[in-house]
Amino acid sequence: MTAHRPFLGALPYGVRDLFLEEAARLSSLEDTWRRLFETWAYVRVIPPTYEHYDVLLTGSGMEMEEQVFRVLDREGNILALRPDLTTQVARIVGTKLFDLPLPLRFYYVASVFRFNEPQAGREREFRQAGVELIGASTADADAEVLALTIEALRGAGLPEFQLNVGHLGLFRALIAEARLAPTLVDDVRAALNRKDAEGLAEAVGRAGLSGPIADALQSLPTLCGGPEVLEAAAALSRHPSAHAAIERLQAVRGLLELRGMLGHVIFDLGETRGMDYYTGIAFEGFCPGLGFPIASGGRYDELIGRFGQARPAVGVALSTERILLALNGNGRRNLTRPDLLAATAVARERSAQIEALRQRGWRVEADVLERSEGDLRALATQRGIPNLALEATSERVRLVSPQGESWLAWSDLPGRPA
Repeated sequence: MTAHRPFLGALPYGVRDLFLEEAARLSSLEDTWRRLFETWAYVRVIPPTYEHYDVLLTGSGMEMEEQVFRVLDREGNILALRPDLTTQVARIVGTKLFDLPLPLRFYYVASVFRFNEPQAGREREFRQAGVELIGASTADADAEVLALTIEALRGAGLPEFQLNVGHLGLFRALIAEARLAPTLVDDVRAALNRKDAEGLAEAVGRAGLSGPIADALQSLPTLCGGPEVLEAAAALSRHPSAHAAIERLQAVRGLLELRGMLGHVIFDLGETRGMDYYTGIAFEGFCPGLGFPIASGGRYDELIGRFGQARPAVGVALSTERILLALNGNGRRNLTRPDLLAATAVARERSAQIEALRQRGWRVEADVLERSEGDLRALATQRGIPNLALEATSERVRLVSPQGESWLAWSDLPGRPA
């Protein structure tokens, strides 16, 4: 039997081409985030696209293991495409940067790969941008990453979004008090993440729990809202880890309030989703109209210790394509359209003036087909190019613009057009 051969131009299931406006929008957003991260003193890290399978899965858990793309190299080693960048940053810090002064601040902008069922906003190859703050275990570090996440989503142009912030310490303290077997923990956790009160009650019943500990676990899905839920959560357990978790969230709340960012945050004490390596705060970002998170992050104080000297750390990953899907082109200008179309003769003879415009931020396209004036006018209209340079001297240019047609001095042309 002959294997089915795909059409020569076909793509594998779960990946797609980005081109023209879509590619320009993605690049523009990532450039915005690069500039933002660097203003907060984060420096870029560029890990490899694939690594040894066991390394990439360190601390990630069964769910991630099922989503990894594996491959054998010629020596028989099991390799994998990265499903996540936090583990790679942890490896780099633990094995190569253990002697640098702390804290370390890194950012990344890269593709990751997961074996998902493709749907809108969820391909098998997708883009992530994120930051990792390493070497600080304080509430200030947690608040910095949350604040930077909010600034990144604002900078993307999202009009509405919220971060659901929880802390795994409370759930783990309650589980420790209940002394549940791992399989029962999974049942309780799954029901919590579905916000399934009936399923949670059944899981608690199967575990044989009753009294205050059962009531505490079943109340977790209701503890979602403003700062008042932290006060209610403080009464659930006397376990030191539970009190430490609530105290940390209270401290983070105060720091975000000082920044004027608390309006983007709700506290969700029943949220236990996320990577298995999370140890403290954990959060997800959401916006109206999308049924899946656009950002996720948390504290992972034990992961770097798997590779070397232990370091506390906290970070976030932003889902680039999901955010673009949420924006749906709103408020974005045409990023593939040049600001100026220059006739062939102008581009040839006035290259110094054209280059000066480019240095000032103009996007200038030179005609290389020696089109006539009529054809240039028609092309500018068709593509929505606002400015057309038809002829020029060293001092002046004959410009067709939204203000009309006239001879202008090169020096009178403004800085980068709006």
